Amino acid sequence: MAGLVWLTRRDLIRYMAAAGIAGAIGSLIVPTIRYITPPALSGSANYPRSLLVFSNGDPVKTSELPVNKLYFFYYPLIDTQAVLINLGDESGKPLEVKSVELPTVMFPLKDFSLATGGTPRPIEGPPNASKYVFPGGVGPYRSIVAYSFICQHLGCIYPQLRFHKPGEPTSLRTNPPEIGEKGGVFHCRCHGTVYDPYRGAAVLLDPSIRPLPNIVLEWDSSTDHLYAVGVVGPTIFGKICNLCGDTIKDKVTVYTAEELAKML
Repeated sequence: MAGLVWLTRRDLIRYMAAAGIAGAIGSLIVPTIRYITPPALSGSANYPRSLLVFSNGDPVKTSELPVNKLYFFYYPLIDTQAVLINLGDESGKPLEVKSVELPTVMFPLKDFSLATGGTPRPIEGPPNASKYVFPGGVGPYRSIVAYSFICQHLGCIYPQLRFHKPGEPTSLRTNPPEIGEKGGVFHCRCHGTVYDPYRGAAVLLDPSIRPLPNIVLEWDSSTDHLYAVGVVGPTIFGKICNLCGDTIKDKVTVYTAEELAKML
């Protein structure tokens, strides 16, 4: 019949084998491309608006958050660890955390934390790196921030990834050591990456070349409640996209370090 192409059994087997190889190559190309190119920004996705509550069910209020104390929660997925912190100086006074533009892939600043004498300056990255705006802190002093707490190098989490308040040296030496000695940083004890939570979790010391993604917070001044409403920055480590998985619903529980330890 005109217009039809008849395949021999041998042709059919050959074409099926070729299709299988192409599919296998495709499955390898996608994650490889994601690794060698800057992660996509994630600020425009449809994230849940989740009220932050303590383990007893009471809503988190900014007035109840001690300065420089870490709280843990999971957002935007049930398996993506994040931290909430009311940042302050060495004396325990809240510090305003200002908005800053960051590249998704950056050159380490090799500087102190802004809370311990670091120099505010533009944060640079390679020419092809996408940029995003870290919105800064919220609350009455604009001092409260939240970040993904999965190291962007190889995925270490708490207790290997830790916060050291200003004046508190890191438990392991950094390179150079004086940056860790002054504190005011997130320090990953797995391989030594240091981030500055006072400027959008920018990388101070490698090996990571990506900042920690920012969990965007919303503060309702009429109730003093806090909501997690999105993520900006690099894609959360280990995820193809920030919403690829089981998402958190309209409430999310925050835990102290002691409460988290009982869960792990």
